Amino acid sequence: MKEQLTLFDLQQYTTPVINSAYDNAWYKPDSVTNTVLEQTNDGCKPDCNVLEQATTNTNKSAPEQSHWVEKYTVVRYGSEHYYYRYLWMEGRKLHHVHIPGGNVRSAIAIGRKEKVESAIADGETPQTIEKLIRSWR
Repeated sequence: MKEQLTLFDLQQYTTPVINSAYDNAWYKPDSVTNTVLEQTNDGCKPDCNVLEQATTNTNKSAPEQSHWVEKYTVVRYGSEHYYYRYLWMEGRKLHHVHIPGGNVRSAIAIGRKEKVESAIADGETPQTIEKLIRSWR
């Protein structure tokens, strides 16, 4: 009886042997990594991208813009209307109040927006500016 020839070479379809299931990069010593977590030299600019600088005082708060005026949109009956509002941050919470006087084309609204912006430039607190806006109602 003749032996049938195989149609396929099944040896080539066997699963490859995996030598290691782990990546050797995880086992490198910490001295080899390229991550910068702390910088101790004085040669860095203040705006460097490092997580911590040993030469800076971390007790100071960063200056930030905590209040501003913006134009916003209201859609009524399919048409857009633009108004001004005053926004300020308290911690991580955003507050806003509408500046009365009509839409952005109104002379009253433009004048009141300019008064709020000048109060911001003069360094007034958000509470004082909010009282000013509420007095216009």
